[in-house]
Amino acid sequence: MLYSAGTRSCTTMAATGAATKDGSVIFGKNSDRLINEAQPLCFFEARDHEEGEEVQCSFIRIPQVPHTYACIGSKPHVFFGFEHGINEHGVMIGNEQVSGREAPERRWGLIGMDILRLALERSDSAKKAVEIIGQLLETFGTGGDPETRIRPFNSNYVIADGEEVYLFESHQRSWAAKKVEKTGYLSNCYSIQSDYTWISEGALREAKEKGWISPQTEENDFNPAKAWTIDDCLFGESEGFVRYARLDRLMNGREPFTPKMMMDNLRDHYEGEALGQTIFSPAAAKIPCICSHPGGVSGCVTAASCVAVIRKDAPEELRFTYWSSMAPPCCSVFRPFYNVKWLPEDLQHADALYREQDPWWTFIELERYIALNYEKFAPKVKETFSSMENRFLEEAEYIEGNWNGDPQELKDFSARAASESFQAARALIAEIKGTLKTSDLDRMLLSYFTQVSDGCGMPYDRAVIK
Repeated sequence: MLYSAGTRSCTTMAATGAATKDGSVIFGKNSDRLINEAQPLCFFEARDHEEGEEVQCSFIRIPQVPHTYACIGSKPHVFFGFEHGINEHGVMIGNEQVSGREAPERRWGLIGMDILRLALERSDSAKKAVEIIGQLLETFGTGGDPETRIRPFNSNYVIADGEEVYLFESHQRSWAAKKVEKTGYLSNCYSIQSDYTWISEGALREAKEKGWISPQTEENDFNPAKAWTIDDCLFGESEGFVRYARLDRLMNGREPFTPKMMMDNLRDHYEGEALGQTIFSPAAAKIPCICSHPGGVSGCVTAASCVAVIRKDAPEELRFTYWSSMAPPCCSVFRPFYNVKWLPEDLQHADALYREQDPWWTFIELERYIALNYEKFAPKVKETFSSMENRFLEEAEYIEGNWNGDPQELKDFSARAASESFQAARALIAEIKGTLKTSDLDRMLLSYFTQVSDGCGMPYDRAVIK
């Protein structure tokens, strides 16, 4: 098959109030997943639960808590959990898949996305989410289906609320967490060193017993990143280290951060850097970038992105502005959503097979046509969406600064932005289809287009695309 069963290229970053222009916390995440795995944006309302009730996760059932909080999450359609999401208290979490020293234990368990959603449903602060994720790992373990074990099945997280940001990294049932002072970020590699804030009980002892560190290592000198990092990683897994180095450049020494800066970070293709100078288009994905395309080393694609602005002193409805994008963000658009216990209905639907009425599939379809000739089609798409997004940002700033307390105003703005961006994407697809010639095709990306489109039932003109 053209596309790989392994995906390891998510990217998560956050800036605390000490590093942002307005004192809010700004969070950004690209969710990079299997090609053709739909990832709609979903809303789940707060609920009370009966004593003894259980919750069905992706592979196992676990005890439910008495009350779960409302949350918005970017949800791969085949799983219970989220790639990233935010709850009614403004707790925001994004996850990263990472290889560790050992494959997860061979028993049914939770997966990182399940743990993320469970933490959102059960936490009213970032610190509480750290505690809950640690408890879930220690109690149930991670790894999902024991018959399909792969090495990169540990999960790391960036956890934020309007006041604090934490990095959380795990290896099997061990974990370490670090409070972020200004900026924090993760790729698909371990990064927390001996400056952790908390460490799980037994993590140091396990590392000594298994020979990952010197038996003489003291707790204050324990370096989880070096202890847990695998020393014979596959070449494909090394891309996480490359993107982590890029994040260091994007996130340090650039304060104060704004939402637009975080959006641009998620679109990064090494613009202006020597590493970005290549004969191939970004769609060919020959270099591991923050904005992930399906054509090259990663075997996966940015399915959805978000930038969340989280405020500590604001009315409940303005506790966050959740800017959501679908498909690789370099040729997509971020739309705003608020803490009003609601999302447009059409955003919440997308399954295994293509449907023209699903916004997620529409933005993916647009990405595929752009890939057929990135140099020709991407500039017009970027121009259209950049102008629209800048207008949304300006309007959001005005509405948020002059809000009259009516939640309907926020709903109407979100609905209009979502509808306008969807219609623009459909118009751009029609425009590309109307001008596309066989001579335009980037032959390197042709197999990608035809195989994945056939795989999800996305129709195309076989007389032109051949």
